[in-house]
Amino acid sequence: NLRCFSPGNPKRCISWKDIEKGGLPLETDVVINLSGKSIGQPGFWVKSLKKTIYDSRIDTTKKLATAIERSESPPKVFISASAVGAYSLDPDKVYTEADVPVESGKETFFTDLCRDWEASSTLPEGCPTRVVNPRFGVVLAHDTDPLKLLLKLAITGSSVVGSGKQPFPWIHMKDAVQAVHTCIEDESVQGPVNLVAPQIVDNKQFTHALANACLAGVQKVNLPEFLVRLMYGTERADCILLDSPKVAPQKLLDLGFQFQYEDVDSAMRDIVEAECKEGGVLNMYMRKKKG
Repeated sequence: NLRCFSPGNPKRCISWKDIEKGGLPLETDVVINLSGKSIGQPGFWVKSLKKTIYDSRIDTTKKLATAIERSESPPKVFISASAVGAYSLDPDKVYTEADVPVESGKETFFTDLCRDWEASSTLPEGCPTRVVNPRFGVVLAHDTDPLKLLLKLAITGSSVVGSGKQPFPWIHMKDAVQAVHTCIEDESVQGPVNLVAPQIVDNKQFTHALANACLAGVQKVNLPEFLVRLMYGTERADCILLDSPKVAPQKLLDLGFQFQYEDVDSAMRDIVEAECKEGGVLNMYMRKKKG
């Protein structure tokens, strides 16, 4: 289901069938599309799973684009998500929005997915709705399944993935939310926008920041590459977990966007603190470490 936010009925939900039959609700100002099946669950990218991942993004985006096109009063802006997976895995290049995302011959399932995901949000010429495609890095937030797994690994000393040298494009959830708000409010923003923090780190640096925030000390044991491939399959492991592009938030920087969490150390301290407030194993671990 889709959630409609309005002063009169903030909890109103509508279905995809409602959108297909009746179009967008009247006086819709902004459409934000973040739909898509998670790519983070363990398992191989078999044909059926890849189709689900693909369709859950492209089909839903096309439905919203069609609804916007047919609307008698189109929204001012269509925020339709994408990801930094749009870029090639070139270790010598830092990608900005001005770069061609992927060179011919270097395509992967993930780059193709992001390309089609963004293309499906395209509106016909003459439609007044502005389209923005936030290319999200890893969004760091507490109380999420991926972070809970990373925290468990961190406090057991085994969370560096593979060599640890692969880039880790990231952004704190609070900055991601504020960046999307900027994309909505600033009418000059359109097209792809890299939603990543300005600090470029690798997996080892991220892992150490997480471990330090948990008072867990130096991470001495790496998660072997063969085990990552066994858990996630070679295709997904090699283009997401064991390698990633280096990405800079150039458009946001040019706009003068102020990141609340520019460095990964401050981001992880905030997230671990928030996670501890929820209680549970991490809170007990931290209390024991602090004596």
